[in-house]
Amino acid sequence: MILMTFGEIRVGILVGLAPLLAAGLFGAPPYQATGFKVVNVAATTADVWTRVTQRALANPAAAPLPRITAFDLTTGKPVPLRENRAFPDVRVQVDMPAGLDLGAAAGGAPAATGETRVRYRAFGTETWSQTSWQVGAASQDGVVFHSLAALIPGTRYELRVQARQAPEQTEPDELSGEFRSCPVPEQRQPVTFCVMTCQQYEHADRPDGFSIYPAMAALHPDFFVNTGDAVYYDHGPVIALTPALARYHWARMYALPTLRDFHRTCTSFFMKDDHDTLSNDCGPATRTGELTYADGVRLFHEQTGLQSSAYRTFRWGQDLQVWLMEGRDDRTPDWSEHPAPTLWGPAQIKWLGETLAASTATYRVLMTTVPVVGPDRSEKDDNYANSGFAVEGRQVRALLARYPNLTVITGDRHWQYVSVDPANSLNEWSVGPASDAHAGGWDEKTPRPEHHFLRTGHGGFLSGVVTPGERGAALELRLHDVDGRVVYREQR
Repeated sequence: MILMTFGEIRVGILVGLAPLLAAGLFGAPPYQATGFKVVNVAATTADVWTRVTQRALANPAAAPLPRITAFDLTTGKPVPLRENRAFPDVRVQVDMPAGLDLGAAAGGAPAATGETRVRYRAFGTETWSQTSWQVGAASQDGVVFHSLAALIPGTRYELRVQARQAPEQTEPDELSGEFRSCPVPEQRQPVTFCVMTCQQYEHADRPDGFSIYPAMAALHPDFFVNTGDAVYYDHGPVIALTPALARYHWARMYALPTLRDFHRTCTSFFMKDDHDTLSNDCGPATRTGELTYADGVRLFHEQTGLQSSAYRTFRWGQDLQVWLMEGRDDRTPDWSEHPAPTLWGPAQIKWLGETLAASTATYRVLMTTVPVVGPDRSEKDDNYANSGFAVEGRQVRALLARYPNLTVITGDRHWQYVSVDPANSLNEWSVGPASDAHAGGWDEKTPRPEHHFLRTGHGGFLSGVVTPGERGAALELRLHDVDGRVVYREQR
């Protein structure tokens, strides 16, 4: 048998690998190589994202990568693939070495067909509740959502997520975990949360994933927010131009042990941005290869449990309310030629004003996929800190500045900063990228007057801690490096 070789992959490796892959590496499925995620948590309900996989672990890093070729639809000639671009008018060809399919690709965790269920109980209690067994079909990437009901607000729960191939299987594969339900507004409880953004698979900083995940886990957060770019479809040697390639990006990322272990320990909220929806700076009219923007939105919902409305707010007890904004779905197409382009859209901005005014929380925290305050680089023009959306940006900042205990936290930018708008004192915290290798975009030697803190060339994350006291509550925000060390802190 003749085997193709990609990059530095050797024929000998592939010959030895093929029978292992064919055998499933670890025996018969199903397994849960990508773990589970607890999402859409409220005071009395929660959803658990589960996924059935063929193997217990991701494919070895020494396995081959798919070779992606794009051909111009008009001329039939190959089109060079480059990062940060969309390819709307191409035919896509995906090649693997002879005898292997995409399920054997390096780092992948291909789906299987099987059943999952979730068992759960409050810590300190004896009786388990459980969901019914549900089928996860390989054609749907093995994904199943389970809804948990009748939860006790502000309570820590333990989980057992089980997977089996058929009812006669007596010993299902099982993963354990935990999460905390939302406290109701009448409950005053301490709160710890973490926020991160921008993780590219090729920029992982340790063999098992990213250092920030165990660093965040060490803080025991009640909830976690990924503000976007959870994967990069348009980066690396495997540009996602088909739904199968897009799912491959998600599977290999969340099969990394540091991510898989972290998401078993707390509630997660996901916000979509451009790279994890379709391609750089994409909007509803964008298409790349066989993927449309609608495909990207559908796949994001599938992989994260995002609810029907991408913008939403949730209350975490008496002292904290969080707003998660959506920056892609209502963005004006061809905005550079539009007299009054919109980023968030009139309906979302109206909803934001109404919900901010109605909130009685001590602290309001607005999380956005792109900057509201900035500053940003002059060559960029995809957010409220740039000139393209300047009119709406001033209106949004004026709205937010009405609330003295409001803080903006932004993802998307690849450096950390804390800035204050000189016009109205609105403050914004940029959490920075997931690894040092992914940092860039600003020179630390050239701060602007609005910068209260600036750190470039390094990745990290943000944490917030709400501490109740006799006279109310305090909120401390902290920027961390990738290993969890605090590089800046401020009490609000």
